[in-house]
Amino acid sequence: MQTDTDEQLLRHYLEGDLAAFSMLYSNHKGGLYRYFLRQVRTKQEAEDLFQDCWSKVIDNAHRFTPQAKFTTWLYTIARNQLIDQHRHLKVVEKIIDDSRQLEDDDVGGQVSLATEETKIHLQRKHQLFKICLQKLPRNLVDVFVLKEETNLTAGQIAEVIDASHEATKSRLRYAYKKLRECITSKLSSEKNLGGGDEQTA
Repeated sequence: MQTDTDEQLLRHYLEGDLAAFSMLYSNHKGGLYRYFLRQVRTKQEAEDLFQDCWSKVIDNAHRFTPQAKFTTWLYTIARNQLIDQHRHLKVVEKIIDDSRQLEDDDVGGQVSLATEETKIHLQRKHQLFKICLQKLPRNLVDVFVLKEETNLTAGQIAEVIDASHEATKSRLRYAYKKLRECITSKLSSEKNLGGGDEQTA
């Protein structure tokens, strides 16, 4: 069973193999939990969404079509949960940890927010990142978090959000671009405000 795909594991589960579901759960529990955690306020909210999502997987397993990819189907369920829960709320907090850099491997661009700077400056960048992310439209936050927290390709993200491949890549590019511009602008403003402390030659 170790060589079974996710899709095969789900089929085995439907045939009564509970061990297959355990393996399926193990394959995706980490990524799915982090996906929720990065879009809600508390760990408790993330845990509740996480458990509800797996309940929905169990309840709707018989509706899964063999032509689909399980990961895409799973994150479509997860995304719909977030939409239902946060229809009138902004996505907040918990987006990146201090050691990560933002990269856009699928769409050919790269955002590097961390160089050889002091720890305090780096931490400030991450604070600004969270502020800037909250300013993005929900559709851009959606694709950004899916890109950063899962192994989904741009094409698979397109399936999850029900958009074209090109539209999804465009949103990814725009999200990275707007984040870079926002953070750069805020850092520049802070530097100018503190410019009086620096001596010019």
